Amino acid sequence: MNGTFESGGDDPAPVVEALRRRTNGPLYSVVRFDPDSFRILHVAGEAASRYPTESAMVEHFERIFAYVGIDFAEKTLFSDVLLPDAGTVRYMTTSLDSVKVVRIYEKSEGVFLGVDPEEAVPPLVDAVGEHLFEFRDR
Repeated sequence: MNGTFESGGDDPAPVVEALRRRTNGPLYSVVRFDPDSFRILHVAGEAASRYPTESAMVEHFERIFAYVGIDFAEKTLFSDVLLPDAGTVRYMTTSLDSVKVVRIYEKSEGVFLGVDPEEAVPPLVDAVGEHLFEFRDR
């Protein structure tokens, strides 16, 4: 999977600013992805400091996104097989001890967010929907 890091410098992407306004805790990462590639839009300083180089960070995200097919398969499983009358899968959440990972979907694209485990998810889904996918979750 091909990945890139888009350093926003002092001018972050509008979706990153919208997410920052809607989080109560840290916004660790924002990554836009599809089945073939990903673009790192934001990595917080404390998260970036865990990597010795930018290349090491991109390599770590390459390992994460090597499994993106599983996410899309699970999304299809729920929307097409298990609950076909329930509508579209908008997002999935995985909560670990130190981070909550939220994946927000629109067709064959997704946005990966790393946030505090206590963070409310619907406002984040709304921000991504408004700024990238043109939908509102609520």
